[in-house]
Amino acid sequence: MRPRSGTRRRAVALALVAGVLLAGCATPPAPTPAAWSGRLALTLATEPPQRWSASFELDGTPAQGVLRLYTPLGQTVATIRWDGAGAWLDRGAAPPRRYDSLETLTADLTGAPLPVAALFAWLGGTAQDVPGWEVDLTEQPQGRLRARRATPPPAADLRLLWQP
Repeated sequence: MRPRSGTRRRAVALALVAGVLLAGCATPPAPTPAAWSGRLALTLATEPPQRWSASFELDGTPAQGVLRLYTPLGQTVATIRWDGAGAWLDRGAAPPRRYDSLETLTADLTGAPLPVAALFAWLGGTAQDVPGWEVDLTEQPQGRLRARRATPPPAADLRLLWQP
């Protein structure tokens, strides 16, 4: 005896609903962390060369976040905050200073605009393009990256080391 077409449709519909419900119970992939901490070193090809190194904590997103810089002894050197309204540099001794953009702030702080917003992608293992910058992510799974900028001057070499 052949099943009726109505019974067959109900069985197919029930199987589809069961499949959708089972797929809804699947565990989603873990989100990429939005916080990193480690060490950074920046070298600018000036005369004489300028070098900075600090411990860092980076939290948030490219649109809104905070970057804290520390001495080797753990004292806060600077706290950088940004959102859609601009960026602020807090060095502790004076009131926070406001900047129109994160790039303007980092240029004033270090002598070269740094791609802080791109760091979120780079730390997460994604090679986000930034004009003038070339990033090497071959050691990103081990918690290391290097980004270089040749133009505009001064050339910059940024290295980061963190716990993946």
